[in-house]
Amino acid sequence: MNKYLKTAFFIIGLGVFAWLISDFGISNIIENVKRSGWWFIPVVGVWGLVYYLNAWAWYYVIDAGKKKVSFPSIYGITLSGFAINYITPFVNLGGEPYRVIALKDKIGLHSAVSSVILYTMLHFLSHFIFWITAIITAGALLSIASGLKITLLSAFVILSVLIWFVFSRHKNGIFASLLNLLTKLPFLKGLHKKLSKKEESLLNIDDEIKQLYNDRKNHFYFALFFEYAARMVASLEFLFILKAIGINISFMEAFYINAGSSLIINLFFFMPFELGTREGGLYLVLDSLKLTPGVGIYIGLVNRVREFFWILVGLILIQINGKKKEKATKDIFEYMSEDTSQ
Repeated sequence: MNKYLKTAFFIIGLGVFAWLISDFGISNIIENVKRSGWWFIPVVGVWGLVYYLNAWAWYYVIDAGKKKVSFPSIYGITLSGFAINYITPFVNLGGEPYRVIALKDKIGLHSAVSSVILYTMLHFLSHFIFWITAIITAGALLSIASGLKITLLSAFVILSVLIWFVFSRHKNGIFASLLNLLTKLPFLKGLHKKLSKKEESLLNIDDEIKQLYNDRKNHFYFALFFEYAARMVASLEFLFILKAIGINISFMEAFYINAGSSLIINLFFFMPFELGTREGGLYLVLDSLKLTPGVGIYIGLVNRVREFFWILVGLILIQINGKKKEKATKDIFEYMSEDTSQ
C-alpha cells in the first residue's frame, strides 16, 4: 500500500480514536479496568481469538494458500479493518475499502474487491445463523416471557428468509440480478446507466462470488464455520465481565446476551458509534433474563474499553503492514469509475 495512504489512514484513525478517548474519559477507563480486575485480561484476549477466527474465514474466501498470501498478513489487515469499522460513524463499513487497498498489491484489484464483498456477505450470513441459533436455544432452554417469545418467533421467520436470500446470492451472484431488476424500475434508469458502463467488471465479480459457493464449496463452509465460531467465542466476553463483579451466568446465558445485544445494535446500525444502542440492547436482554438491567451499563463500558485497545492495535498495524507501492488509491477510483464500453 502507498506509504502516504497508510499514513493518512493512521492519522485520521488516530484523530477519531483520540476524540473517542477524550469523550469517554481517561478516568472512566481506569475506573472500569480496575473494577474488572484481572478479568479484563481475558476480556481483551477473547477478541484476539475472535479476530484470529475472522482472519481464517477470510483466508479461505481469498484462497490465500493458492495465491501465496500469508496468514499473518491477512490477520493484520483483518485487525486494522475492524479497527476502522469501529471508528466509522455510520454503517461501520469503513474498513472494507481499507481491506481492498491493503490486499490489492498482493492479489490484484479485481480479486481484492471480490474477496472483500464475499467476506462481507459471509460475515452477515454468520450473524444471521448465529441469531437464529440463539432464538431456537433461548426458546427451548431459557425461561422467557410469552410476549418476548412472539417477538423471537417473528425474528426467526425474518432471519430464515435472509439466510435463504444470502445463500441464493452466493449461488447465483449479485450484480446480474441487480442489473436485471434496475431495467424494470423506470425511476432508477440513471443508476442502471451508470452501472451498465461497468457491467463487465461487475459480472466478473459475480463469477468469483458464484465460484466460491459452486466450485469451492469446502472453502465456503470452512469460512462460514470460522465466522460462526468467532461469534460463539465472543460470547465469553460477557461471561468474564459478569464474573468480574460476582455474577455467575452459564455460557448459554452469555450466548443469549451476546446474540440479543448484537441483534439490537445491528438493527440500529445507522447510529453514530453505536451511541446508546449497545447499552439499551443490553438493558433489554438482561431484563429478559431477570438479571439487574443496570448491569448493562457496566458491560457496555467495559465493551468500549476493550474496543479502544483493539482500535489502537489496528491503527498501529496500518503503519507496519503492507508493501509500499504507489497509486493504490488512484487504481481503486479508476476501477470503480472505469467505462468498459470504451
